[in-house]
Amino acid sequence: MPTIEFLEDVHQYIVDGVCVPAVSDLIRLEYPDAYEGVPKRILKKKADYGTKVHHMIESYIAGEITLEEIEAKRIDPDIKIAVEQFIEIQDKWAFIIKDMEQVVTYGGIYAGTYDLRTVDDYIIDLKTTTKLHEDWLKLQISLYYLGAGLDKPYGYCIWIPKGKLAQVIKIDCIPRNELLKMIDGYKAKTTE
Repeated sequence: MPTIEFLEDVHQYIVDGVCVPAVSDLIRLEYPDAYEGVPKRILKKKADYGTKVHHMIESYIAGEITLEEIEAKRIDPDIKIAVEQFIEIQDKWAFIIKDMEQVVTYGGIYAGTYDLRTVDDYIIDLKTTTKLHEDWLKLQISLYYLGAGLDKPYGYCIWIPKGKLAQVIKIDCIPRNELLKMIDGYKAKTTE
């Protein structure tokens, strides 16, 4: 089993002592214009919000905080609403979370960290973006499955946009043979 280190401050993965691209780096190679034209300060503000929502949901799942404690604290009301919507979805869809924030790698070529995995091995990605980029998600979830050694036809996105009702989106995966061809293309691009 490879040794994987994640350097959070620079969002970089080290697999067996070698720096490898993150899943998000590979996705940006495929979709370089996904956030073109959006000012960096806005992207940072939205990313910070998404990180806070992720953290609060993960704390809830881990049993580190209850919904009552979230409601009692002086937390951004939008974050409270996002967590409440996640809980409603988890209950309605009967998602039983097996693990979260797990780092995966495929052959030391890339590495990434998926958000959630259910007991029946479906990967769930949490998104708080205003617009949902389904092609981006399709590649992201497919790369996570490959890195985790799982073969599933689809994964899920729990999309919790600020100020709107959260949704569960089923995301079909890229067939393994197509994904492996894409990875060969990434290897060629990243070693040039």
